[in-house]
Parts: sequence; structure tokens; C-alpha cells
Amino acid sequence: MAYHTGMRNTAVRTASKDILARCMAEEDIIVEHRHDIPSACFDTASRVLMLPIWQDMDNSMYDMLVGHEVSHALHTPATGWQDFIGEGPGSGNRHMFVNIVEDARIERKIKDQFPGIRRDFASAYKSFYDRDIFEIAGKNLHDLPLIDRLNLYFKIGLYGLENIPFSASEKQYVDRMAAATSFEEVVDLAKELYDLWQDDQGEQQGEQDENGQPQSGNSDDQDGEGSGSSAGNDDGDDESDSASGSADDGDEQGEDSGQSATDDTDDGSTAESTTGHSQSDDTPADEQSSEGSDEDSGDADAAQAEAPSHDDYSNDPCGAGSTQHNYEKSVDNLRNDNASEYHYYTLPTTNLDNIIVDYTDIAKTWDEYNRDNPRQAASNGDAGIIAELNQFLNRAKPTVQHMVQQFVMKQAADADKRTEISKTGILDTVRMIDYRWSEDVFLKNETHADGKNHGIVMFIDWSGSMSGILKDTVDQLIILTEFCRKASIPFEVYAFTSILKGNNCNNWRGDEDTDDDKKQFIQKDESDLSPRRFQLNNFLSSRMDNREYKTALQNLYRVSCSEGYGNNRVRVPYEYHLGSTPLNEAVIAALDIVPAFQNANSLQIVNAVFLTDGDGNGIGGLNGGHYDENIIRDNKTRKNYKIEGYRQTSTFLNILKDRTDCNIIGIFLNEARNLKGVAYKFWGDIYGEDYSKANASYKKNNFTVAEVDGYDVQFVVKGTVKVEFDALENLGDDASFTKIKNAFMKGSSNKKSSRVLAGRLIDIIAA
Repeated sequence: MAYHTGMRNTAVRTASKDILARCMAEEDIIVEHRHDIPSACFDTASRVLMLPIWQDMDNSMYDMLVGHEVSHALHTPATGWQDFIGEGPGSGNRHMFVNIVEDARIERKIKDQFPGIRRDFASAYKSFYDRDIFEIAGKNLHDLPLIDRLNLYFKIGLYGLENIPFSASEKQYVDRMAAATSFEEVVDLAKELYDLWQDDQGEQQGEQDENGQPQSGNSDDQDGEGSGSSAGNDDGDDESDSASGSADDGDEQGEDSGQSATDDTDDGSTAESTTGHSQSDDTPADEQSSEGSDEDSGDADAAQAEAPSHDDYSNDPCGAGSTQHNYEKSVDNLRNDNASEYHYYTLPTTNLDNIIVDYTDIAKTWDEYNRDNPRQAASNGDAGIIAELNQFLNRAKPTVQHMVQQFVMKQAADADKRTEISKTGILDTVRMIDYRWSEDVFLKNETHADGKNHGIVMFIDWSGSMSGILKDTVDQLIILTEFCRKASIPFEVYAFTSILKGNNCNNWRGDEDTDDDKKQFIQKDESDLSPRRFQLNNFLSSRMDNREYKTALQNLYRVSCSEGYGNNRVRVPYEYHLGSTPLNEAVIAALDIVPAFQNANSLQIVNAVFLTDGDGNGIGGLNGGHYDENIIRDNKTRKNYKIEGYRQTSTFLNILKDRTDCNIIGIFLNEARNLKGVAYKFWGDIYGEDYSKANASYKKNNFTVAEVDGYDVQFVVKGTVKVEFDALENLGDDASFTKIKNAFMKGSSNKKSSRVLAGRLIDIIAA
């Protein structure tokens, strides 16, 4: 999912610019908007396009700047120009000459490849011209050096914004600059123009030494036939656009401005001045990411690190490169100094072996606990709980059977929708006698499209706040797992908790102090997130055989009756007490759990269910500044996700959705009789119409549905609702008619509510 940066002082939606940049680059490059860079740049090694945060800039200007930078990324090589530019005195000017000639080539290439962006270039350069960012207003363009007039011609002259003068001998450079196709041609032409300028500078210096007077015309060519300042060059030789005859100027005269998408700027460092920059035209697409590696990359990086910026160009108002210097300085000044600071984070690699405690390990823990506590294992408390569980399972059978029947009916209806009947053209010998009153006398074929098989992964909140509703939650959970077993639906049940296996305390730290072999999240980059350590207890699984499932149910039921911290009735191993709420960490782990579950069971659709009674604990390492923007980057989907406020969970759920395409179902457990306590989470204004409808549904059905970013559907369920089977079973023999009536009505309502919620889940699973 793309994000909207919410930039100040501009109507530009930078999320659409990210998409445009990726489309033009023809790959899923990463786009970052940063307040701390003076100009746009592209890192070919990591495939990251970095864009400044601009203001006072319309869509066309953004599109043009991004198109310019993407073209650098596609066509400007990382090496091949450093030898000419060199270091020390004069390197800044040599860099400027290459940059101006290369700008003309890469802009022509991106416009040829994407003709629709021509309007954006025309509109953007008109805006720049109107703002006089080249600082040429009131100047005699004849007096500008040749390199600046070439720069102006390819930036504003092509669009008829200014008549750029060239002498007859100079027009060859316009033609060559317009026809350059390879970067080698660019360097050769830049070197020739630079040498020409140097010779001209030497001639002027000689004239100044001889006459003691400075001369103005510093852009003449080697033959002395320059545009200079002599009036004799103002006539026929001043043809600009039509005389140059470039490859793409004729069809760009007076183009309209259009509006597309993306940002970028060029300050002389552009693609050439960023680490490991872009590839040449001849570089295959599959080799782009390795461009500039090995021995060459070290030299290239060193040269690029010292490559001059526009501040190294000549500051002489009429000196060579002044127009490029002014252009880049003006674009740099468009940066928004008051923009929010952007922080980019990547997801670490998850080590599930150190996160998931498999049901087989949980069974061993219980065996050891029972051996160490023989009296507890043989106590009447445990025996009573097991008997209670068996009674619950027996009473649940009709409900489970009803759910299975409903599921089978929905599957059959779905299969019927997917059935196509077609005539074969072959006579049906039985029905052909009806030909006089019916045309339906041909044999038919039925084609059944394959249905989709589903699986369920459930993540249960195992935090202290669940203690009051844990028993009711486990009852509902058992109904769902029993249904899955009867309907042959693969499932896994994980309880997420901050209490780790083998620890006697609530271990809520990150991985920084953990041995490498025990790390849960492997950070490969300094920008990786730092999730806290947590644990997923795999309490139930469709991988269990009947004996394992029965034992696991008994142990889970014992834990639910202990309400997490133990009571006089039963005690449980400390690992299964209730801790904090690592919901966000559980979602991050699901990024790997869901695909593995899908592959293991050959499933088309996976339904991920997150059952919790509150928000998750915040992820460690995120910047908490009020005006800061936190962006999560998923290197697998190549998408960026902005964290809106403190809603981290929605961000991670969106990443899970985009990466796995699973159905994400939220079940929020609310202990209150109405929704006022949680209205701000889902409906904002508790007096709004949406809230009133939801509250009425909640009171009537004991649940309602809310729209929450990240979830396909979010149920808000009354957590204290018990699973009702027989409304009259707890009445005494001497119960009055009124008690019987009230119990029947209340029990029927609760039973109906339970079935309505189960029916909604089945609708999702069977779809």
C-alpha cells in the first residue's frame, strides 16, 4: 500500500510520485522522501531513489524532476567519467560540462521512452523560466559562454521559451549534443567543449595581458567565430531552434504542460554523485544491481564521494556553468526546510525457530510439570476440569455439526455457481422425441471450476488483561478448532506472549543482549526495526493426531481455568501465565508463518485471525517525535508504509496483506455491556450515527462489525458471552414459569448470537 506524506505547502501527492518513478524505472525501485538531502539521487546498488521534500512545486515540476532522475538511474553509468573530471582545480567545471551534456541526452531518452512526460517537461521548464531560476533576465545571451547557451537551449530553447543565439560554427555542437546516444559520446563532447572553453580563456587572458583591458567575449570557438559580444553576429547566425536540427526539438515546440507524478532534482551530483550510481545503456537489466562492484566500485565510490556539487561551479555571473549553477541552486532552495523528518525502517529477518514453541515441546513441558507436581496432576481440581471439558465437548457437538452443515451448504452453493452447462451438439436419443415442443434435445456437458481450499491460522492474545475473559475465549476457540477438525480444514493456534520458555519472569527485552543462536530477529542493516523478544505457543494444530489433540485440549483448558496466574483450583507451568501484548511482533512473525502454513498444506487461501482485547505494545526502535514520519519499507514487496500516528498494528497488517494476500480477520474482545469504552478505537465520535448502529447491534447480538485499517473484517465481540447449548440445563426442579421463560429467552438469544458470529466466520472461510 502506498502512503501519503502529507507535505505542507503543496498539493502534490508524493505517493503517486513513488508509483510513477517505479513505472518509469520499469522495476520496483525503492523511493524515499528525505529532508536531509539537497537534491535527488539514485543508488544503483540498493536500487533506492532518494527525493528531497519540496514545496511550492506543482505536479508537472515534480514529474519532470523525477523523470530526469530516473533517466539518470537508467542511462548514466557509475564509471567512465571520473578520469576526465579528475580532482583538484578545474574538476568542478569539468564535472559541470559533463553534467550539462548528459542532461540533454538523458532527458531526450526518457521523453522518447515515455512520450506522455513531454508535456511535464515543457510545463516545468516554463515554470522555471517564469521564475527566472537560470537568472538570465535582462542579460545579453550572446555574452554567455557556449556551454551555458547549450544548456539553455536544451532546457528552455526547445520549448520556444527563449531564442538562444549560436554562430554558424557553434551549431555543430548543438547538433552533436542533440544526437549523442552513448555516454562515451557525452564525455567526448564535454571534453571537446571544455578544451574549447579553456583555449578561449587562454586567448582572452593573452589579450588582457597585452592591452591591459579585460575582454568580455569568453565563449568563442577555436576559429574565433563566437557568438561573443560583437554586433556582427546578431543577424542570420542567431537562429536558435530550427537551425540546430536536434533529434527531438521540432515536435516539442510549444508543448502543453500535463500532470503526472514524482519528484527529483539535479544539482550536478545527480546520479553520478551517489554511491554506486546507475548503469550504462548496454548494461543488462539483470546486471544492474551489481554495476560498479568489485574493484571498480571502490574507485568509483572514492571519486563520487569527492565529486563536486553545484557550489564548485563558477560563481561568475557570466562565467561557464553559471546557468546550471543558478538552476541547481534554485531547485535546492525549493526544499521545504520545515518538512517533517522522515525515518525509514526495514523489517528484520525472522527466526521462527526461536519464536514458536511447537505443540510437541509444550507437551514435554506439561509432562515434566506433571512429574514434578504429582499431587497437582492427581488432584480433584484437575480431574474436575477434565470432566468439565468432556461435558463441554459433548454439549458442543450439535453446534459444531450445525456449523459443518452450514459450511458444506455454502461450499455446495459456491460449487454450483462455478458450474457451467454447455450443449454438445450431439442429439440426446432419450429427449429427441420432444423435438416438436422443445429445442432442448442435445446432450449437455457440465464443467466444474475448481474451488479454493482454505486454512486458518489463529493468533490469541495471552496477556494479563485477558484474565477475566480467558475461559470464555478458550471456549469459543475450542468450538472453532472442533469445527475445523470436522470440516477437514487445516489450522494452527498460536498464543502470543512476552513470557519466554524456561524463564521465571516476564522477559520483555530486545535481541541486543541475546546470543546469536538465540536471536529471534536478525538485523542486517542499521535501519532494521528492533522488535522485542516474545513467544508464540502453538497450543493446537491440525497436525496433531487424536491422542495429541485430546491431551493438548485438556492442558489448554487447565490454563484457561487458572486465569493465567493460578488459583486454588489448578496451577500451571509459569511459561503459560499471562504476560504483555506483543501483537505487533506476532504480525511480523506471521509474514513468514502464513506462507509456510500455506505451502505445507497446499492452500489457495489462508485466513489469519487475530483475537485480542487491546492494542499491542509498541515496536522498539521507532522514532517518537511529534513531527517525525516513520516509514516501514518491505524489501520483498518493494513498498513503503507510513505509520499513521501510533497505529503501528494497522501498518504491519497492511504489510501482511500485501505480502501474503491472506484474509485478515480481527476479533476484538470487549468486556463492557456497550461500546462507549472502545468507541474511540473504531468510530471516533461516540454520538455519531455509525456508533449508534454498531452499539445497537452489539447489544442485540453481543457483537458488531467495525471498519479498521488492516483488517478485511473486524468483529467487536462481547468477551463475557458464554457458549450456550441448553438454556434450561441450570434451572432447578422447582423453577417457576417466569424463571423458565426468562432463561429460555436469554439462552436462546445467546445461542443465536454465538451462531450468528460463527456464521459470519464461515461465510468468510467458505467464500
